[in-house]
Amino acid sequence: MSDASATIARLLKRADDVRKAAPARSQPAAVRDQLAGLLSEARDHLDAVGDEDLRLELAGAIARRVADLDAVEVATMLGPSPEVAVAPTTSAVGRVPPGQHLTAGFPVLHVGRAPDWTRDDVRLVVTGLVGQRLVLGHADLEEIGAVERTRDFHCVTTWSRLDNTWTGVRVADVLDRAEVRPEATHAVVSGHPAYSTNLALADLAADDVLLAWAHDGRPLAREHGGPLRLVVPHLYGWKSVKWVTELRLLDRDVRGYWEERGYHDLGDPWREQRFRGD
Repeated sequence: MSDASATIARLLKRADDVRKAAPARSQPAAVRDQLAGLLSEARDHLDAVGDEDLRLELAGAIARRVADLDAVEVATMLGPSPEVAVAPTTSAVGRVPPGQHLTAGFPVLHVGRAPDWTRDDVRLVVTGLVGQRLVLGHADLEEIGAVERTRDFHCVTTWSRLDNTWTGVRVADVLDRAEVRPEATHAVVSGHPAYSTNLALADLAADDVLLAWAHDGRPLAREHGGPLRLVVPHLYGWKSVKWVTELRLLDRDVRGYWEERGYHDLGDPWREQRFRGD
């Protein structure tokens, strides 16, 4: 075992010990801060792990523990959310993937700070293996043709929100305009500030995958990805990139932000593909 991997293993052991001792401590916030610090330190050592398979295995182990912390925070957001319609919390059989529970609101989780953008700031670049590189503003996207899709939304932190009505343009229609080359098989989708995720082209071009600017009949709020976000309803929510800025078509699979940090490459909620190894 390398020095870096040994250090990560030691930090994970310390984090597990802190968590086991947590019920006996009187300050839950202090415990959370200590756990978050240990896991952040462990992540800082990942780049020094030379073995790629081991690095991804350790990244997955860290990600599982970070998700447990996030789930505690999300538990405080499951009621109705300000300025968001109340979602149903009962469902027909078969609508909620395994391991998920319903929320009436719309919890907010993302990497970095939300940008203070308006629709005038939208600039989507479609590049890579395309016949025509595109740079599209909001008006350009509207000209392609707006559609509505009502779909359920499933977050990797185990909450699901039913009956979201998204308004936007189908990614498939944008890709048609860009003339995707035959050798393209995957895409990296990027968003502000330095976020990205990987998607198979078939997932990105599904009929209900949108570049959305409205949710439940209202302009998409900044904290939920407005003025423009990707919506991939059949995959976990981290694939639905907020504040989207680029679609880059590739002939291979290239991991994005969370995939490099131990999340699953595919992210199918019905198969519980949360983390590497699931």
